Amino acid sequence: MAGKKLFGIIYMSTTRLELMIVNLKTHELIERVTSANFVQTADKSEIYQNEITKIVFSLTGFLQLMADYGVKSYKFWASQQLIDDVSARYLSEQILLRSGVKVNWLNTSQINYFRALSLMGHTKAFHSFAGRTVYLLYMGSAAVTLFKFSQEEFVQAWNIGLGYLELDQLSQALRNSANDPNEVLDDYISSKLDYLKSELAGGEPDTCLILQDFAALNNIYLPLNKRLTELPYAAFSQELKQAGEASSQYICDHFHVEDSLSGRILPGFLIARRLLSYTQAQQLYLTRLNIMDGLAIQTGADFGFTHKDYGIITQTSAENIAQLYIKEEAHRSLVRKLALHIFDQLKKLHRLGSRERLLLSIAATISDIGNAISQHNHYHHSAYIMEANPLIGLSDQENTIVSEIARYHSTESPGADQLHFHSLPPELQMTIAKLVAILRLADALDDSHQQKISKLTVSLKNEQLILTAFSPQDLSLEKWAFNRKAQLFNELYGIKPSLKQRRTDA
Repeated sequence: MAGKKLFGIIYMSTTRLELMIVNLKTHELIERVTSANFVQTADKSEIYQNEITKIVFSLTGFLQLMADYGVKSYKFWASQQLIDDVSARYLSEQILLRSGVKVNWLNTSQINYFRALSLMGHTKAFHSFAGRTVYLLYMGSAAVTLFKFSQEEFVQAWNIGLGYLELDQLSQALRNSANDPNEVLDDYISSKLDYLKSELAGGEPDTCLILQDFAALNNIYLPLNKRLTELPYAAFSQELKQAGEASSQYICDHFHVEDSLSGRILPGFLIARRLLSYTQAQQLYLTRLNIMDGLAIQTGADFGFTHKDYGIITQTSAENIAQLYIKEEAHRSLVRKLALHIFDQLKKLHRLGSRERLLLSIAATISDIGNAISQHNHYHHSAYIMEANPLIGLSDQENTIVSEIARYHSTESPGADQLHFHSLPPELQMTIAKLVAILRLADALDDSHQQKISKLTVSLKNEQLILTAFSPQDLSLEKWAFNRKAQLFNELYGIKPSLKQRRTDA
């Protein structure tokens, strides 16, 4: 059994490849190794292609190391933040042919999810912040991400288009043109982060900020055998001062970083200093918990070693965007509840799993946000809002499913004459159609937006689907809407749903 619990987590960023062998049940770290750093180029999209030999060599070594430990199961993930879909497919094919290892690409939303999960899912570390407001800050090549947790629950994430790639280019330009490059750099960072000032000005009395994967400080202050440590403000201020005044060679030696990465030290400090000010954090921490820990925690959940519902991170993000556009919560709350109830009662019919259930829940939450733009064709507005605002934790395909469900949840039906639907792969079309059919039934049951129904039973017998709504009120409008919106369900399954009412006391 011990061998089954050991799992290999391989992750590739534009910096390097890493392997973590972990016990999925206990989260015990067995081994962690990294490849040599990739050579950084001005065009980050070229790094993987330039380093294909190093990637294959490292994967071969990782496979041998896992074999030595008796690890039989592993998975390889890679960041796709800086390369397009076609390049990713070409690289996948090269890596598979030369190493036999399949690549699972992660978009920005998925990477953010696993970074949040690395802290939230690590019970011991997270419990140490019980009752506090916690901000988790990660600075990467493509973006800066800030997560907020409160009372041990995920609250929100901000993805800021301010990555090291952009700052590297700015720093290069400033060296020969600015009298005080550091001041200009700080002003630029301020311009990108300034919108957060009002959003973070909550003034919570017990707040802390955690820096994730801040290698420069981890190398000095965080022992290899620890995953979390407090960093005194005085130490942070002193290191910031040295980063702003010291030579490039001193920075490399002092912070134990390669010359190609030395230019990232000061911008990282400046971003952290500004967000320390905005969040009014009373304490500052460093952590080694990162995306690989998040991947291990999710894999453990997928294997059944924990039954925690981490989908709540994505659901909370959906609630946040829904609340941003539509303040009225009662309708979406009831529609989501009814949709999930119908989904659960019809498992044998639709044959979809827990992941599709989450996508239905999210779609029910955001389907009406387009009303904030216009009630006319609001479903189209809902769709393009979601296309432009991918939710944390969703793959590109899953975000497409949510957007398409929103597009077709009302009056238009997904079909061959619909351009968006017609261009999708057949298996994706079926998933969308099944979820749309369910959401339409649920949405019709509160067509008046008055929450008349207190209880719903679902009965599927002899190819008859009967929904019985318990309500003391007149359901004429709901019945009319139900008959219209049930057509897709009938076309899809060959079963015509019917709605009955059981009168209850007011």
